[in-house]
Amino acid sequence: MENKALVIENLNVRFGEQTVFENFSLAIEPNTITCILGPSGSGKTTLLKALAGLLPEALNATETPCSYIFQEPRLIPSMTALDNVAVVLSEKMKEARPIAARYLADMELADAANKYPYELSGGMAQRVAIARGLIYDAPVLLMDEPFKGLDLALQERLVKYFIKYWEKSRKTCLFVTHSILDALLVADRVIVLGKGEHGAEIVYDKRIDLPRDSRALGVSAVDAIRSEIHDLIVSL
Repeated sequence: MENKALVIENLNVRFGEQTVFENFSLAIEPNTITCILGPSGSGKTTLLKALAGLLPEALNATETPCSYIFQEPRLIPSMTALDNVAVVLSEKMKEARPIAARYLADMELADAANKYPYELSGGMAQRVAIARGLIYDAPVLLMDEPFKGLDLALQERLVKYFIKYWEKSRKTCLFVTHSILDALLVADRVIVLGKGEHGAEIVYDKRIDLPRDSRALGVSAVDAIRSEIHDLIVSL
């Protein structure tokens, strides 16, 4: 995977009278996972949409091709789960559907491959969307609370799967989450956004140098950072 830094310079986003970002800048190192935390309304999702070119208010925030896993599945109703994943691959790729099937199996959805979105539970549909986002060949991966709404045990399995996926792909990843623990399990860097007088601002920025295989609740360094971030967010 080609190195792709993610650079945002002087981003401005306004919705009517509301200023979300004003002259906001952020540089994300290539081949890293950066997690964005913060209270609701602090601009986390807006930042991802701006990066993906989905906001007319912030076009050209970046020109880097990206894959985007949204908070909601956004599946194509007329396609099966398998085809919803395979659709982002080249039509000329003979192995598209078998590759898509492997990704669905990784999401524990092998038995749901031929089901349509209306036949899937919300959690199943979200996992189809995760598979589709991971399979798309882009150097940057944007993730907006991808594991929200999944049961705890499944979340834990998919977080571990995502770490293995990333270790192979080394994509530049920006991961928005409300879960401090998920952030500490996967991130190279954790950023907290707060609401400043002139829009969103970075109120916390920390690199996590601990080996991923040693990160868990009960590890003193992890618990200390988790407490630090928690106390900051509840104070915002």
